[in-house]
Amino acid sequence: YRWYTGAQAVSMVGTMMTYTALYWLTLHIAHGNAVVLSTLVAAQFLPMLLFSRRAGTIVARHRAVRVVIVTQSALAAGSLALGLPLVAGWMSIWYLWVLSFAVGCVQAVDVPGRQMFMLDLVGDAELRRGSSLYAAVTGMAKIAGPGVAGIIIAVSGEAAVFLVDAASYVLVIGVLARLAGSARHAGRSGLAERTDARRFRWLLDLPRGIQVAAGMALLIGGFGIQFEVTNPLMATRVFHLGSLGFGLLGTFMAAGGIIGNFYSARRGDPDSREFLTWAVLFGAAEAVAAVMPAVWAYDALMVVIGAAIQLFAVSATVYVQKAAPDGQRGHALSAYNAGFMGFVPAGSFVVAGLATFAGTRWALIGPAAVILVCGTAMLAAERAWRPVSRRDPAQTSPGAA
Repeated sequence: YRWYTGAQAVSMVGTMMTYTALYWLTLHIAHGNAVVLSTLVAAQFLPMLLFSRRAGTIVARHRAVRVVIVTQSALAAGSLALGLPLVAGWMSIWYLWVLSFAVGCVQAVDVPGRQMFMLDLVGDAELRRGSSLYAAVTGMAKIAGPGVAGIIIAVSGEAAVFLVDAASYVLVIGVLARLAGSARHAGRSGLAERTDARRFRWLLDLPRGIQVAAGMALLIGGFGIQFEVTNPLMATRVFHLGSLGFGLLGTFMAAGGIIGNFYSARRGDPDSREFLTWAVLFGAAEAVAAVMPAVWAYDALMVVIGAAIQLFAVSATVYVQKAAPDGQRGHALSAYNAGFMGFVPAGSFVVAGLATFAGTRWALIGPAAVILVCGTAMLAAERAWRPVSRRDPAQTSPGAA
């Protein structure tokens, strides 16, 4: 666990550098066009929605550590494919779209694969603490990533950022190869996974609490966390920042994420009320951030938003794994991830449209208001459908309220 978490922390610095450089490069090529930027975000996250069921099947049928070795190797190749053309002096928005879609296909498998691998590493009893501390350590890397990317872009350009990121995957792949022979393999029922995968209604067969978690993840991940679109626009249109100031916006958000993860590690197993509470906090913080008149106040709200995001993500992910019946964990995680990341394409167009026609600040206010209303409504109705444990057969179906 220590080796894996440390290696991922190193790699996460490069990953956050790449995201920062990619969105900055796209905005530069597109001459500040928010719609073009949103199409890139859509290409990156659309595979999570299209292939979530298939990703769940892949994760269910193979050892998680082997799945993650393959996906991390593919992501390293993707970073190289971004950096080398820039070194040669060429780049096109069409190329960025195609490559972003290809990387998104890999991430559709990598995300649930890493979540299942965490279960193999620490076991069911320590899942929340292990996940929270992992997220806290990698979150520290996220603080460094955007700021370092801003400096490297200013000094050497975006190509250097992508090449450094590609190199950072070497340590992760080496550690995973070392762990491949010793990591536990959590028991999973392949028959149940294959049977559910044949039907579209497998989503409806999941426990009600998991459906609610996936629904709130859809609103937060798909529409609320559109900072790939809103932060570049806030930086350039509202606060008139350069690349370094833009990078620091992500750093403040990551700092809040670390605070949230360390707090999460001290808590017990989550219930549905907990992740709904963090969803409401996120919506309130984003709404307030949207009207901040100065960049320092916006930065301060980024800390709160970062904490709320991580508290929601960790509590909801652990809840989904513990509430899922045996044999459905892979598909339950895929359903949750499809909500959290699969609707980013649709959300990016909505947010870009709000920014274009109503103003940049409304791109934050609109989604925040919807999350606040829905989160509050779900909290009020929570007692009617609360399914507490996957070990209680009477509460593992939508009808067992």
